Amino acid sequence: MRIGIVGVGFTEFGIHKEPFYNIAFTAAKRALEDAGIERGEVDSFILGGYDNLGVGRTISNMYTAPAAGAYLRHEIRVSDDALFALPLACMRLRHRSDVTMLLAFGHSSETPIELVELQSLDPFFHRPLNLSLPAFFAMQSYAYRRRYGVDEEKIAEVVVKERENGSENPRAFVRDKVRVEDVLSSEIVSSPLRRLEIAEWCDGCVAFILAEETVARRLTDSPVWVSGLGWSLENYYFDREFQKLPFVAKSAEMAFKMAGKDRGDVEALEICDLTADYHCMILEALGFAEEGRGWDYNGDVNHSGGALCTNAYGSTGAFLLASIVERIRKGEIDCGLVQSMSGYAQRSCVAILEG
Repeated sequence: MRIGIVGVGFTEFGIHKEPFYNIAFTAAKRALEDAGIERGEVDSFILGGYDNLGVGRTISNMYTAPAAGAYLRHEIRVSDDALFALPLACMRLRHRSDVTMLLAFGHSSETPIELVELQSLDPFFHRPLNLSLPAFFAMQSYAYRRRYGVDEEKIAEVVVKERENGSENPRAFVRDKVRVEDVLSSEIVSSPLRRLEIAEWCDGCVAFILAEETVARRLTDSPVWVSGLGWSLENYYFDREFQKLPFVAKSAEMAFKMAGKDRGDVEALEICDLTADYHCMILEALGFAEEGRGWDYNGDVNHSGGALCTNAYGSTGAFLLASIVERIRKGEIDCGLVQSMSGYAQRSCVAILEG
């Protein structure tokens, strides 16, 4: 059985002062309209996003489920980046559902994420070290640059390229172009990472309508098929190679195997580059770039501007997914790969889509 995406609903990605569930409602409504169906035709709802970590509110699905239209319907939440909810949505459709809504919510611009994380996450490995996300990202950036001798200018060029792409994407949060010298002169947040080398927080939601093959073909002549999925988990940060992302490689191999495709079939990539260094490391782990030379990859990657231009904590992966879906729908590409990463660079999910 094939699973198709038949509807997509975006909100604006930016700094939203209104409640996050209002934003979620807008995305859900637009997805239903895009699919040409009513709420009552959706028989299950999968919510993707963080509770305390993203919106600063426990059991956030008490707010987002009604906003999605899940009242008196089956509803379940994946408390992670929303791309990790896609495998669950597909499993649901294979066994118990005909039409599913996947709602991704992210509202992080006003949440003190590092403070909330230290109170919410593991009390043995995270909390005693008072480790923030930028500090951990910097540890990996330092290890990567030192191991492979990567120049600061090469990393800065990655940012310039991402900003160039983001400037042409009306849905992106950050759309200002920058130069290499702008990146290198921006303040250091946590050495060696500079301000422009780290993704900014923002708010935004995306909703998808997915259906099993028979229903998908009835709803649209051009479903976007989810042909491959993969996910993997890394060890805690004290028991791993910081200059590599082997868990990303594992999630990619799983997705390629399920799709029955290889890297040559993929025409475009959308990857979760929370830092410029991760952009390089992810491309290398996915097998599209030589080890230590991800900055040199010239393929079609992050046409949307990537996470460096749009990072709504919890819905970033869904933003990247929707970007590939839109390009397939427009006929720009036939096959694309989406990758997202969450936690302290500890979990990876990969999806392969085709028209």
